[in-house]
Amino acid sequence: MKLLERYEFAEEAQERAAFLRSRGIAAHVESLTALRPAAAHRNLYHAALWAILDHQADDAEALLKDPDHLVRDPLDEREMNELIEVGGDQARRTMIKWGLIALAGLLALAMALPLLF
Repeated sequence: MKLLERYEFAEEAQERAAFLRSRGIAAHVESLTALRPAAAHRNLYHAALWAILDHQADDAEALLKDPDHLVRDPLDEREMNELIEVGGDQARRTMIKWGLIALAGLLALAMALPLLF
């Protein structure tokens, strides 16, 4: 993944991502709001736009500058849907894995507490 741009407004980032996707570029918007304390960082960026596939990053940057740029290797709708599905599956597996690790740690702690007292 490559960071393309940061935006003050998440809506603008979402619009740009939708534009890139319409041209066959796999794009992702990450909200930055949840990553910082509420009032500590006013007037900073609220969203980041990423090119998901490294080999499409140059085309994505060119499209953001020139909407008429021709993409060298665009994804078709089927490929885009597969990428979204695979990414979702990987995210779910990662969340389940770390959830199980946390649960195992809590169980081990619960079993060890009576031995300490």
